[in-house]
Parts: sequence; C-alpha cells; structure tokens
Amino acid sequence: MALRKEHFDDEDEHQEASTMKRSRITIDISPELRRRIKMAALQNDSSISEYVGDILEKNVPDEASMIRQRRPATRKMLDELIEIRDRILQEHNGQPFEDSTEMIRQMREERSRELGQL
Repeated sequence: MALRKEHFDDEDEHQEASTMKRSRITIDISPELRRRIKMAALQNDSSISEYVGDILEKNVPDEASMIRQRRPATRKMLDELIEIRDRILQEHNGQPFEDSTEMIRQMREERSRELGQL
C-alpha cells in the first residue's frame, strides 16, 4: 500500500488543532503540594498536566452552568428593593427623576439669553 501525503496532513492538522486549543497557566504551589500532585498523577498513570487538567475539568463549572447558578430573588431581596425605592421616592418628593425635556428647555432658554447678551 502506498502512502500519500494527505494521510500525513490529516494527522498533522489534528495535532496542530489539539495544541492550539490548549493554553498554559502558571501557579505557585509549595514543594510539598507539588510532590503530592506528582505522586497522585503517577498513581493514576497520567502526567501532572493531565491529572491537574482532569481535576479542574471536574471542579470548575462551564459557562452554561455558571449562568444557571444565579440565585433566584428571595422575599428578603424584594423587600429591600421596595424599601430602597420608597426611600428614593421620599427623598425626591415622589418623583425619582426630573423631567429631562423640561431641563433641556430651560437650559436652551438660558443659553439663548447668554448668546443674546453677546
């Protein structure tokens, strides 16, 4: 059977893709912890990198599950929000925001007067 270049290209592309998907991370650990990790990796017939990678895969949630972990609003949270809203309304005489169209109109009139005096 003759070997062709495309047989090797597929393998090279696969190796390149798998190395491109990985990135390096550096952490500082004690020599004792490194020794324990090394021993545990040897017991599992894997490299330190594979061993630590497996631990991280098992323990670090993916993005989808992190989004799902948002806490639902509790009655206490809602009561606190209502209290804050009531305080804001009380401090601003029942209107939390000024009427922006009125503010703009007043500023335009003031600016027109200033320009008229020039």
